[in-house]
Amino acid sequence: MSHKGARKPICIWAIFDIHPQRIEEENTTHKGFARNYRIPPWCNIHPEELFTIPQSLRENAQLLAGLEEGKLQEAFERQFANFIFSSNMIESAGPDKAETWEIIKEILSDTKPAGRVLSNNSKSRREVIQHVQAFLYLKKRISGLECLSEEDFLNCHRILTEKIPSSGGIQDYQGRYRFCEITVGSPLVLRTGEELCCSPPSKVAEYMKGWLIDYNTALTSCSDPVAVASELKIRFLVIHPFLDGNGRMSRLLFNSLITQYYPHTIVSFGESKHERLRYNQFIRESIRRRAPGIFAFFALQKATKSALERLDEITTSTQLPDSTRIKDSLRRLIKQ
Repeated sequence: MSHKGARKPICIWAIFDIHPQRIEEENTTHKGFARNYRIPPWCNIHPEELFTIPQSLRENAQLLAGLEEGKLQEAFERQFANFIFSSNMIESAGPDKAETWEIIKEILSDTKPAGRVLSNNSKSRREVIQHVQAFLYLKKRISGLECLSEEDFLNCHRILTEKIPSSGGIQDYQGRYRFCEITVGSPLVLRTGEELCCSPPSKVAEYMKGWLIDYNTALTSCSDPVAVASELKIRFLVIHPFLDGNGRMSRLLFNSLITQYYPHTIVSFGESKHERLRYNQFIRESIRRRAPGIFAFFALQKATKSALERLDEITTSTQLPDSTRIKDSLRRLIKQ
């Protein structure tokens, strides 16, 4: 029953097209990169097996697209909350997992007045609230237009970082390309102690214009979403367009592209201290060696794990055709 001051729950699922974007098989801008995974020497998987994973992820998305929304909403919300928590933890930001989940449930539910969750504007809570708001904004803009304008891109960063000073205590950097030279610490410090310099500020706007063109191409035509999203993520981190918030923005943009093709799959990085170390290592090595495929292999493993978790949750109560075959295909990569 509705009452004064109540609000409708935010159906996070409503901003996703539950019918996955068709993956083009023809030649595309990113077709050459789609097979450019760097398989680690310790990995006992044949390249031909690896190349079947994107197809299995696509089949999984199509399989789940036929289910009722109610069966997917709760599982997706948990996955979404884990992504927000993990993304914040990589930057040593936000509250613990339990409080993060409570904040996100309150934002998405209709059980409390709309302003309640925003009443405590501590920095750690803002880092959750605004992370959620930035992701919802990004997906709504992309879903409505099938492209990301520079204005929307800058607005997303403004939402993410509003009233949160940079790590150096600088204010008023939100939604603006950085205006100074920058060298970045972990994960971009090499083992030798040498720091990697990012693109000069005079080139940021130019480089981001080209980056956005490629990102928008990938939103509508992409043969291997994980590989392409990984390559774009590494390029974004090298450009480092903002004074702060680049890591979180890169993960928001990565998952916005992934969910365009695999709507039921959000990829979380950094769920634990060990996973944060692994994530940073793969980022560092990809940049140092100019080989985005290093990170792409790691990201493909994480995407596969996420897809398997959703499929396992659903198939415990619902028998789905071909689910066993898809699971077997995906598990080959997880076992590595």
